Amino acid sequence: MKIIIIGGGKVGYYLVKTLLPNRHKITIIEKSVERCNKIASELDVEVISGDGTDIGLLSETGIEKADVFIAVTGKDQDNLIACQLAKRNFHVKRTIARVNNPKNISVFEKLGVDLAVSSTSIIAEMIEKEIDYTSVKTLIKLKKGNLVLTEIEVSKKSAACNKKLKDMNLPGEVVLMSVIRGETTYIPNGHTVLRENDTVFVICKQENQQEVIDYFS
Repeated sequence: MKIIIIGGGKVGYYLVKTLLPNRHKITIIEKSVERCNKIASELDVEVISGDGTDIGLLSETGIEKADVFIAVTGKDQDNLIACQLAKRNFHVKRTIARVNNPKNISVFEKLGVDLAVSSTSIIAEMIEKEIDYTSVKTLIKLKKGNLVLTEIEVSKKSAACNKKLKDMNLPGEVVLMSVIRGETTYIPNGHTVLRENDTVFVICKQENQQEVIDYFS
């Protein structure tokens, strides 16, 4: 995929580093020349020094061919403007914005950003639900927060342990996507039996996440 990222701070830098092994074609735009030099010297990506809210600069990047546009600067206003330009002027299909203030999430979504992500909000939800980080990870929110993809380690005390999937009394509207056992990954079916320490990847509604976690762990 062709991905354009606005913001070369810590979030942008490690996002690029994470995406690179998947052979995406990445362009990163950063105002700071010093940060640009650091990224260019350490990562094999196209680096442009400039303002990601400059429509002329965006045009020069070939943004109209981008599959995903991601704005992760430290300023919510810049992230919103950049995503709006990408969506409205260049018709980028998928826009993602970092939101530093969780109160701005709904505003971003109403103004056309496809996915607004707030690490502050996610951490707060984890604390509220008292989720144990050693066995559970919320990987991503889907469809603007209505669905969540969760990684859970199966406990021996779990209601799911040593049971076939077809015999489990799973909470409503849950999809078990895959199971990892040791070095092997399985696509589960009704006859799949879960074992202690299996890692399962589950999609469910956000309001049902705690019930799902309790069931498996």
